[in-house]
Amino acid sequence: MVFLFTSAATRADDITQQTVYTIAFSGIKIADAVFNTTVNDGDYRIAADIKAAGIGNLFTSIAVKVDAKGDWKDGRPETRQFDLSYRDGDYARDYGAEFSRKRVVSSTIEPDPGPRGDDWVDVTAKHLRGVIDPISALLLPPSQNPCQGKIAIFDGETRLNLELASAGTKPFSTTGFSGRAVGCAIRFRPIAGYERMDDDIEYLANTRELVVWFAFNDELNVYAPVTAQIPLKIGRLTIYASKFGV
Repeated sequence: MVFLFTSAATRADDITQQTVYTIAFSGIKIADAVFNTTVNDGDYRIAADIKAAGIGNLFTSIAVKVDAKGDWKDGRPETRQFDLSYRDGDYARDYGAEFSRKRVVSSTIEPDPGPRGDDWVDVTAKHLRGVIDPISALLLPPSQNPCQGKIAIFDGETRLNLELASAGTKPFSTTGFSGRAVGCAIRFRPIAGYERMDDDIEYLANTRELVVWFAFNDELNVYAPVTAQIPLKIGRLTIYASKFGV
């Protein structure tokens, strides 16, 4: 197991990788997600492009672009900038957050969402310390048990925690990987930047069925997601890596 603890400072250098996910709802493909990851001279970037596909094209024109940049420190990503662009027909919303030493120093939402209702939980300064963006957060450090502890996340609007616990292992094969995947049972804990009475958030916060499976990426020296089952009130969202770290 010595290779698991090799310093990523010597291994994660001048790396370019692509991972492709298929997203299905109740077994029917609705979207594709392409993640391009680069690590160079201590900097990293994860650029993701998520678009409706398959039967999803019949119902929506959703397109999401995500860009996370930061420092690759001691084999872990540390966010400097996170941007998310969401488009669905005429609806458009852009989120941005700037980080420094795991602290959010500024954030923007365009267009401005305006006054919030009485059920809105405001984000305060205390919520914005010791956090990471939601994409970089899912690169787990090498360990005999990577599925433990808590991850504090800020996505430009919402502050949440993910609490991880081991869910075992299982065989997994796709383009770029063949071996055993590690399962993380995840509890979703909204902290701030959300509506208290939001039915979808309450459902996700109360479920015990959220499991994400991770495979070890030898080149980056981290665990990264390969498949997930996300329970929703109206069905189940499945995410599957058809190509991993190639």
